[in-house]
Amino acid sequence: MEPTALRPHLAAIRRGGRSRSGLVLFRRSVSQRSMPSQFGYWTIRGWGQAPRLLLELVGEDYVDDRVDLVNGEEKYFEEKKKNPHELPFPNLPYYNDGDIRLTQSMAILRYLARKYNMGATTEEETRQLDMLEGVVQDTRLYFFDICHGTAENYKLNLAAVAERSAMFYKLLDDYLGPRRWFLGERITYVDVMAYDSMSNWLAMKPELLNGCENLKRLMKRFEALPNIKKYMESGRFIAWPINGKDAHFSFK
Repeated sequence: MEPTALRPHLAAIRRGGRSRSGLVLFRRSVSQRSMPSQFGYWTIRGWGQAPRLLLELVGEDYVDDRVDLVNGEEKYFEEKKKNPHELPFPNLPYYNDGDIRLTQSMAILRYLARKYNMGATTEEETRQLDMLEGVVQDTRLYFFDICHGTAENYKLNLAAVAERSAMFYKLLDDYLGPRRWFLGERITYVDVMAYDSMSNWLAMKPELLNGCENLKRLMKRFEALPNIKKYMESGRFIAWPINGKDAHFSFK
């Protein structure tokens, strides 16, 4: 049986078209997988949230291996030395899919994008997504760097870093314009990255997207996608904390 939430998307693919959300799924249903994939990360949002959101969006059958950041950190680092998942570069997050062994959040996102047709399909789209990915990634780095830097840096530079991120969001808002997603009618992995980045910043600075109505609509549109809505309403969704124990924002 096909998962109910995926039926409209899969039906659209069989017709050679797209679902209403613009999501074009890889031509393999979840039920055809012999074994679920495995995604591993800490019990926080952090660098694992965007891959989790993408996995949920496409309805992949996967095991969400959560490493307890409070009580399991020491055990994890001992196990990491043994590399039980046979990773080329043992780290978190990791993703295993059959013979595929990946670490690094961007490598995982790009792999899933190719797997589920959520990346570029033309040279023009490649140029656009490469550029958009870089801009969105900057806003993610600004957030995590200011949260995990020194206490003095956090106190002195938070306002400036937030202002810089707001500037990039305004440019992204103008770029998006009236389109549903950054490439138009088709959602891509960069839309997932952007949602993750904006939700992190809004938790700290609720006013950061003031005047960015296009981005606000994108966020609501993303949250309304059936698989995302179901995930965010479930007990599996991590709303908090965003960061690790050494962060100046969003752990306790």
